[in-house]
Amino acid sequence: MPARGKLTLRMSLRALSLAALLLAATPQALAQQQEAPVEGAAPIEYVSELAELLGRAHAIRSMCNGDSDQTWRNYMFNMLAIEAPDSGPRKSQLTSAFNRGFRSQTSNSRDCSSDMSAVEAQIASRGRELAEMIASSYLR
Repeated sequence: MPARGKLTLRMSLRALSLAALLLAATPQALAQQQEAPVEGAAPIEYVSELAELLGRAHAIRSMCNGDSDQTWRNYMFNMLAIEAPDSGPRKSQLTSAFNRGFRSQTSNSRDCSSDMSAVEAQIASRGRELAEMIASSYLR
């Protein structure tokens, strides 16, 4: 399979697995976090939002399944390997977004409740949209 096809497949699989609404970054926060675009990289706004969603989904899984469930954290590591393989501002920004999502979700939901499945499904829906946008940015 060509490299582009593998990337699209990987992003599509990741998208199908993601879970619910991401806190939208304010324009001011986005402006502060902007950096020079990386050649061939997906737009940082999409990737940051996806990282934050992964953090939220990881928090839900940790609450409901215990700390041994590293599903979403592993997806984050895989995304970092593609989107920010080297240390630097992009990797720091994505890591911060993941942690922000995790903290946000744990502050909103202290315990695993019956509605967590619905919240995770909402996260998955938005994550799928973002992953498709990110994947399509590589096909241009």
